[in-house]
Amino acid sequence: MRTGRRRMTLIASTAAATATLVTASLLTAVTAQAAAGCQVAYSVASQWPGGFTGNVTVTNLGDPVSGWTLRWSYGAGQQVSQAWGATVSQSGGQVSATNVDYNANLATNGSTSFGFNASWNSSSNPAPTSFTLNNVACTGGTTPTTPPPGPGGCTATVTVNQWTGGFVANVRVTAGSSALNGWTVTIALPSGVTVTNAWSADRSGNTGTTNFRNVAYNGQVGAGQSTEFGFQANGTAGTLTPTCAAG
Repeated sequence: MRTGRRRMTLIASTAAATATLVTASLLTAVTAQAAAGCQVAYSVASQWPGGFTGNVTVTNLGDPVSGWTLRWSYGAGQQVSQAWGATVSQSGGQVSATNVDYNANLATNGSTSFGFNASWNSSSNPAPTSFTLNNVACTGGTTPTTPPPGPGGCTATVTVNQWTGGFVANVRVTAGSSALNGWTVTIALPSGVTVTNAWSADRSGNTGTTNFRNVAYNGQVGAGQSTEFGFQANGTAGTLTPTCAAG
């Protein structure tokens, strides 16, 4: 009987140790950070009265991505009419280029190119001044896609699902080293964007600088823990940069 008890104790201890290792692995996976960054080469291959051909090469400097959308803005009335190597849509001056089947995956330091035909006003054809890849600014360097929580207060990150004429944004609020008892996220919406609906947050305003405050059930967030809310809007998201304040 004593031998049986010892075996049962050993089995229980082994199971507990295994569970501890699994839990530790899960925690490591949750807190791991991905790096994101990109570089873009934009050129006008040929130009004629009323039209031009553009070439774009995008290089992924961060962790591998599976599926990408490159966005930029035109300021002189250029309008894309045809594209190859990417699916391109345009709303006003905002242009979105999304991968096709064969170039959806970009390894670290991997590149892909696409081209397009567009119209211009035959007076000026300035190149775009900035690009974003999956809503991360292409600066030629890398940044963490999920910033670590600050020493106190909170941080906020946003992901966007864009379509022609509108988008849905999901925002994650993460507490710092202290628990939150209420939070407010502020987002400066681009010109032409109007919020039509929001969930899991009370919003103040629907254009320009808009505040989203917690509702009753998600205001208390433990230290290092997260909660989410979302909103739907008309227009083109561009690059959204949320800021978070506790209280």
